[in-house]
Amino acid sequence: MIRPASLPPECSFGRNPRVFDGNIRAKATGTVISFCKEITVKNSAAPFPIAIPHEPVDRLNALIAAARADMAAADAEAAKAEADMAAIEPHPHAHGYTAGGDCRYAGLKPRHRLALAGLLARPWRSPLVTLEVAKLNKRLDYLLAAFPSVLNDGGDGLAEEGATALIKRGAAATDKVAHNPMLGFGMVWHRFGFHHRNRIAWVAAFAYRGGLSQLVDRTAGIDRDTPLGDALTATVKTHATLLAPIGERELLARAARRDAQRQASWSAVPEPYRENGQWRDRAPTKRQRHMMQRIEAARGLPMIELGRRGDSSEWIADAGGNPRFQQSDEEQR
Repeated sequence: MIRPASLPPECSFGRNPRVFDGNIRAKATGTVISFCKEITVKNSAAPFPIAIPHEPVDRLNALIAAARADMAAADAEAAKAEADMAAIEPHPHAHGYTAGGDCRYAGLKPRHRLALAGLLARPWRSPLVTLEVAKLNKRLDYLLAAFPSVLNDGGDGLAEEGATALIKRGAAATDKVAHNPMLGFGMVWHRFGFHHRNRIAWVAAFAYRGGLSQLVDRTAGIDRDTPLGDALTATVKTHATLLAPIGERELLARAARRDAQRQASWSAVPEPYRENGQWRDRAPTKRQRHMMQRIEAARGLPMIELGRRGDSSEWIADAGGNPRFQQSDEEQR
């Protein structure tokens, strides 16, 4: 066999191999390239790991371990970000607006403000038992809804106690009342420990079916002289994990009732207007667009091109309405 003079003798080829001369573009046919010795790449452009396992299983395990480490680092960063966000205090009025809104739902009026402060300042057991009895007698499903009748029965003396209690806790007797009556009303709860961040647990405490007095009794740090407001705050913080799902269900049930009321109100509109009114030719509302996107995301229904307001309304109705409440019905079953 005749070997090219330019190649070392230990290299051998098949019959009449073509020799690679470095000009790739000039070759129209295949070119045989042979490297007889191992080539060592120095300073490679790709940053390969120092040691790469040669066995496939070992390499796969190494990749899995690296992915888990990355996930753990990402989880730690997310936890830190959540902790930083939780540490940010909301605007002071956020507490008042939140608590005031729940009190409005329960039927409390601005005139009850000072009496409420007086009731929350009394040792917890007697007023809480009175509230629970009123809830039972009136067949209420939300303890906060029993406050109005109890406060009405308290007389002027309860309001005088409330004014004194607010001053002791650093609030004026007329705190925020002139600016916004319900805000000032809600700020009473803030003076006794209500925090906007714990809203769901507070709602759950008033919706709790197991007897709130017993839950307060099981809370450490509460004695017979603890004011009712402080006792409720300690109970909410201590039993937040137990109360959170109860509060979520309560708030979802309220939203479902509001949705049902809106549907009933729309059904009461005369049919000629619902079927042929001028509203049908108007552009879809922002609420309709959001609802259609939510339905598509939740159920995988085909998203139609946004048409007129009437077509969008029919599309939402044919899809079953808000999927948030449909899921709630399925969970209840």
